[in-house]
Amino acid sequence: MKKITAVLLALIMLLSFAACGGKGDGETTTEAPSVQQTEEANTKGNGSANDKGGNKEDDSGDLLMTLYMDCDSDDYQSLTGKIESINTGIDPQTSAGCFRFISPKNGVAVRLEAIMWSPIVDDFEVTDTVFEISTEKDKIYEFDCYVTETIPDYRLVAEYGDMKAKYYLAMDGYEVVTKLLMVDEGNTPEEITEESAFYNLCVARATSKIFYEGYAEHDDPAVVWDTVAYAVTLNHAKTVGETEYDVISLTTWELESYMNSMYPGFKGNYPEIPEECCVEGSMKQYSDYDVTPYLFERFSTNEFYGVEDNGDGTYSVKIRIDDYRFEGYEEFGLAVIVKPDANSPFGYVITDVVDCELPRG
Repeated sequence: MKKITAVLLALIMLLSFAACGGKGDGETTTEAPSVQQTEEANTKGNGSANDKGGNKEDDSGDLLMTLYMDCDSDDYQSLTGKIESINTGIDPQTSAGCFRFISPKNGVAVRLEAIMWSPIVDDFEVTDTVFEISTEKDKIYEFDCYVTETIPDYRLVAEYGDMKAKYYLAMDGYEVVTKLLMVDEGNTPEEITEESAFYNLCVARATSKIFYEGYAEHDDPAVVWDTVAYAVTLNHAKTVGETEYDVISLTTWELESYMNSMYPGFKGNYPEIPEECCVEGSMKQYSDYDVTPYLFERFSTNEFYGVEDNGDGTYSVKIRIDDYRFEGYEEFGLAVIVKPDANSPFGYVITDVVDCELPRG
């Protein structure tokens, strides 16, 4: 009887375990990883910042989206489920050109931009927007676009409130990244140095103040366009060498980038270009304007004296201008007042130019 009782108890236990088992019929399901899982897997040691606005119920912080690349990679193939395909009309060329992304937020503006490098501005000009969508939280999107080895032809931009992140579609060395967190890059512009493209805009405004003081107003059309031409000339000379006898060709975006950064007060309503000006419309296929090099530097030199934080959101770029127009030379100390501007490809705009005392020796 004891043996029979033991056998019956064993059978009852086996039946209980079977009832607690799987779904039956061998059915399995595969779900896309949740945003929380994605974040936990990728933000360890990443120093993710606190939430910077938007939906207060959103606890994803400054993570705008996670990007998966290369359709042959494990990372890419792990992101499965309902997927919305975005038609770009672009041949990915290799498996590295397959992309998927998922966002932990509703309403992140994601766009793919065609870009072209501009040496004269030291930034990329956007030539076309391939697509732009507003994300749904946890929804998976995919698109095709090729990846270059060096200078990229496209970039992916994600924006949410005052947060922004960019990814340039170019190889990191010779390795293709297969998974990337796109987090807010912040709004801190690059430091202004003597090598900055923006520094030459400051030099042009400072020199213009010295040369035209008492002769013409700073917003006189001839003064404005001559000053912009001088800044363009300085940056062109820095990137490709001396250009005294060359014509510098610019796109509309390039010329407006200079104007908006040097004279933001015009707010796009630029003064008309005078006749016999060093700036004129171009007849070339790939440019809109031609600039004849304008060389204040024939009669002046400049020296960088550093940048001072004014404590009110502005900075003073201190410059010494030596004027050689007359017998001997005369020294001038000037402070070019600038403020950060995320809309400027130079990172700053000029708000004023004032006289200042510079240290001796």
